[in-house]
Amino acid sequence: MIFRGPETLQYPSRKEFQHLGEIMHQVRSIQHRDQLPMLAACFDTIAPHEYSASGIFDISHKQLQIGHSNYGREHTHLYETQCYKWDPAIQLLETTKIGTVSSEDLLDLEISKEVAGLKLDAGNKECLTVGVRGALGLCTYFAFSNFDQQLMNKFRTMMQILGPHLHLAYMQAISSANDYQSLLQTPALTAREEEIMRWVAEGKTNWEISVILHVSLNTIKFHLKNVYYKLGGVENRWAAVAQWQRSSSNPTPPNRPTHQDNSSETTPPPL
Repeated sequence: MIFRGPETLQYPSRKEFQHLGEIMHQVRSIQHRDQLPMLAACFDTIAPHEYSASGIFDISHKQLQIGHSNYGREHTHLYETQCYKWDPAIQLLETTKIGTVSSEDLLDLEISKEVAGLKLDAGNKECLTVGVRGALGLCTYFAFSNFDQQLMNKFRTMMQILGPHLHLAYMQAISSANDYQSLLQTPALTAREEEIMRWVAEGKTNWEISVILHVSLNTIKFHLKNVYYKLGGVENRWAAVAQWQRSSSNPTPPNRPTHQDNSSETTPPPL
């Protein structure tokens, strides 16, 4: 298996990250099943697409359940019951421990005749599917089709960052209020950890945050390791931001410091 990991992705620009922040805020308003189409609609300004779907993949039971789709009833049913087995994102969820995976990550996959035929019959061309790992083997699944192929790398990058946010929004939409609130019960972060998370959510790298707070890079990494643990053992900064924003009552960035922040001279963190 030849895997292309998130280290191949390009870090977003400041302007793009501001746009991502707006989308993060937008998806936090999703409360009910009938709002699931909003999860795909939020990408219209990033990569306009014709078809989209979202659902839950249960690893232990090897079952895909689609919550929203505009691919058509027959196409959705066939994919939900049979063709998902050949989906690269599904295969990577089953065979790796990575938190967010996509169909573009598995480079040596041969598309089966069944899937190729289904895509052809449905008029699907460019496709991107994404899986986001959740607790107890419950993962969310997102599919997009018929968008500008030149936007594929950008689309894949944005999904790496936004995937955890979409996962939590989907889980909130299909869960009762009490069940969902129990998912958000996490140990309290310290004031310093909260401050660091505000800068992470704004798109600052670890090095930038260390400069802003006048501490060492290792200190920032140590704090983030603690934060990841407190937020349920999340694996990276994007999953941490999603979980923190969902559980925080005021996830807004802090005031700008008075000194100059040389953000353009940093080395971006891995996605």
